Order: sequence, then C-alpha cells, then structure tokens
Amino acid sequence: MNRILINIFVVILVGMVQVSFLTTWPRPISSLNLMLSLITFLAVIVSYRQALIWAFVSGLFFELYTALPFGVTSLSLIFSVIAINFLFSNFFTNRSLYSLILLGFVVSVIYNLLIFLFSLVGVVAFNAVYLFNFDFVSTFFWQPILNVLILGIIFFTFNFSTGRLRNVLFFQS
Repeated sequence: MNRILINIFVVILVGMVQVSFLTTWPRPISSLNLMLSLITFLAVIVSYRQALIWAFVSGLFFELYTALPFGVTSLSLIFSVIAINFLFSNFFTNRSLYSLILLGFVVSVIYNLLIFLFSLVGVVAFNAVYLFNFDFVSTFFWQPILNVLILGIIFFTFNFSTGRLRNVLFFQS
C-alpha cells in the first residue's frame, strides 16, 4: 500500500513540475514532455506494468489541465506504453542507450499522432468543440528531440548510480 501511494505521489509531483514549470518556459522547451520520458524509461528499464500504472495515473492527472476531450491524454499515454512494449519486445531487445533513444523518439511521435487522431475523432464523432493547437508542427518536431535528450540524461544518471546498464551498441566478444 505504501509503495502505491509513493508511486502516485511521485507521478503527481512530476506532473506538477511539468504543468507548473515546463509549460511556462518559451518554445521549444515548453513542448518537453517529462512524464512521457519517465514512462518510456520505466517501460524499457524497470517494469512494463509500472509504466502502465504511471501512464494511467499521469493521464488522469493531465486530463485536469488540458482542453482536450476527456480521455485523450490517458488513452494516448496508455497506447504509447503498449507501443513501447511491443517495439521493445520484438525489435529492440537490449537495454542500451541506443535502444532507449530510438524508442524515446518513436514513442514521442506515436504519442503526438495519437493525441491528434483522438482529438480529431472527438471533433468529428461527437461534434466536440475543440480548438486545435496550431503549434502542433512545432511540438511534433521539438518534443521528440527534447524527450530524447532527457532520456539520455536519465539513462546516464541511472547508469552512473547503479552500473546496471550498458551504453554500447555492439558487444565485443
């Protein structure tokens, strides 16, 4: 029970940092999605199940702060974690820096496409009034780059503190 509460507290704390501080910075830094980077790191390095829980809780938290139709952020985060797991299980099987960076880039693109598609479905199917973000192209370009930078920092911090990960692409025999 304590572990669950600690995870929820950390998710809310990181969400508050993202909503309160990162969105107030000028472009392109405001397009950084810290939670998506952490969830990607969790899904690849720690646990797929924990990443799904973080995606669900953070999606519910971010629903409070977006103008998107309800559920768009949560579904996009959850489907992004499912995509991470599929790609990691079938294509990127080692826990290296290169796998993490490539997965971080791909999942940022997938997340932005899902946000756009779910928003479009909400507008078309339910006649929801939603003003599209005209900075979508800028966010679509900058968010993967910034998320990859943050993933690299998280990876090297984790590698330096634990020594469990490797940052080489090819193994020498």
